[in-house]
Amino acid sequence: MKTGHLLAALVREAVRYPGRLSLAAASLLGLGAAELSLPWIVKRWVEGPLMHGGAGEVRSALAVASAIAAAAAVLLFASRALLASVNQRMLGRLRDSAVERVLQAEPGTIRGYATGDLMSRVFQDAGMLSGFVENVLKRLLGDGILVLGALVMMFLLHARLAVVTCLLAPLIGVLLASLGGVIRRWGGVAQQSMGTLGGVLQEMLQGFTTIKGYQSEASEAARFAEQDRRYRQRAVMAEVWTALLVALVFLVAAAGFILAIWYGSLQVIAGTITAGGLLAFCLYAGQTVEPLRRLAELHGMLQRSLAAAERLFELLDLPVPGSGPTQVCRTHAPPGRRDTADTRQARHPAAAALKMERVHFRHHGSHALLEGLDLCIEPGERVALVAASGAGKSTLARLLVRFLDPSSGRILLDGIDIRTLSLHDLRRRICVVEQEPFLFSGPLIDNIRYGSPDAPPAIVGKAARLTGLETLATSRPEGLAAPLAEAGRDASGGQRQRVALARAVVRDPDLLVLDEATSALDSESEAEILANLESWFASRTVIIMAHRLSSVRRVPRIIVLEDGRVAGEGGFRELARSCAAFRALFAEQLAADGASVGAAPSARGLGGGSPSA
Repeated sequence: MKTGHLLAALVREAVRYPGRLSLAAASLLGLGAAELSLPWIVKRWVEGPLMHGGAGEVRSALAVASAIAAAAAVLLFASRALLASVNQRMLGRLRDSAVERVLQAEPGTIRGYATGDLMSRVFQDAGMLSGFVENVLKRLLGDGILVLGALVMMFLLHARLAVVTCLLAPLIGVLLASLGGVIRRWGGVAQQSMGTLGGVLQEMLQGFTTIKGYQSEASEAARFAEQDRRYRQRAVMAEVWTALLVALVFLVAAAGFILAIWYGSLQVIAGTITAGGLLAFCLYAGQTVEPLRRLAELHGMLQRSLAAAERLFELLDLPVPGSGPTQVCRTHAPPGRRDTADTRQARHPAAAALKMERVHFRHHGSHALLEGLDLCIEPGERVALVAASGAGKSTLARLLVRFLDPSSGRILLDGIDIRTLSLHDLRRRICVVEQEPFLFSGPLIDNIRYGSPDAPPAIVGKAARLTGLETLATSRPEGLAAPLAEAGRDASGGQRQRVALARAVVRDPDLLVLDEATSALDSESEAEILANLESWFASRTVIIMAHRLSSVRRVPRIIVLEDGRVAGEGGFRELARSCAAFRALFAEQLAADGASVGAAPSARGLGGGSPSA
């Protein structure tokens, strides 16, 4: 993004608070006027009371100077406090907007960013902007007024001497223009390195037990230290170039000041300016040196802030799905109405029909996972989908909720192409329970009703009973209000899967996809939960994806995927006899089971007996 566009975007964010900005600007104007008046008072004092005496005049001059100094202190406090308020409000809004945009973006978009890099953009890059309003407005307006006012007073005192003093000013502009781009580039590289460093630390924390188990503490510490060294080198280079710019600007400004003293001394000897006038001129010239140095520092800070702003605004510009042409589903609440589990059940439970027509899908640069898949599932039907690992089961689940889109072909929900549905409607009707569900820190009950915050306690309690979570709740004195640690790390894999199943019950979808959703449970617990959910399953369409024979053997219809196509479908006994792909998938389990196919399942039931019955 171009510098002008970045600055314009930042200014637009700042001017959202016109009241505070106006008061801050007025305070800075008053502060500049107070600072500019002090050298003039010194001039009058030197030429008056100092030369001719008079205690009354001395006291008057001191009183005026004291009043101006007090006013300057009040204005300095007011300007800093107001600018800090605007700055933090703007920064908070940018952080909130960036996180909101990330959450609105689709998974395929977010996968292009490392998690640590996203966190660095939201916190580190936003933090680089923490002084933007305060420093930029204070320096540009406050120091700008001081420099311009001092120059005007210098020209009023002695125009020729002012011209001599300003001879080196163009050199400062050249330095700012030439070194500013270098500072911005190094600042951007440093911020990228910080994102990588954050990603390394996050990986270590996520894989902490693996690191300890494989005794890799030393190598991981060395990896972090190496990445930290790269960040430090780049951050130091940005600071070095900023320091060089500040030093050169100070040197040029000081040279102009010395030149002014030399030439001014000659003018005093020649009688074209008084000693008091020269003193005032030098004070005004001195007032330009320090602000120019601060403006040089501001330029370096601004370039680093622009590099950070570019990364932050990249998040704000992430593409998010528009509403597009929308088909309103018969089970979806009207716009603006919160769709909760109890209000939905008050309408009626609906089971969705699913159809896939010649669906192809391949990841970029990889082999095809789905090759012309044709599939039809009737409303209220229970279907098991089995395939070898990596054969596309989880990909198929992601296609249903449009985390991914097919390379070609159509997926129809109740006869409607899901690409014509709004994502809100689609994901309200289809719920995917994953093998490794994510839990959030906080009360267990909040995790159960996640996505359905208005679900009544009765629905939550029912979900806990059906999934066996009551045991977990009763084992803690807080019950369902028991807090879970970060990412639910104090819950076992089976407990996390129970929470995910309960979350789906509260969500109450039309189409439920269980993607290895009971793999962390033992066979007995799995059978118990499936038996409990039997009546709940009856009013919705269910797809079960599993590797374990006990999870699928009592499902009336089993579909076998191989090479991206349907290799066979039917009941358990039929596939065990006639489908080579099915026998190959479950060869060991069938052998351990004695190749018994048991009794034929009911038309819809999943059964609740022993998995080997």
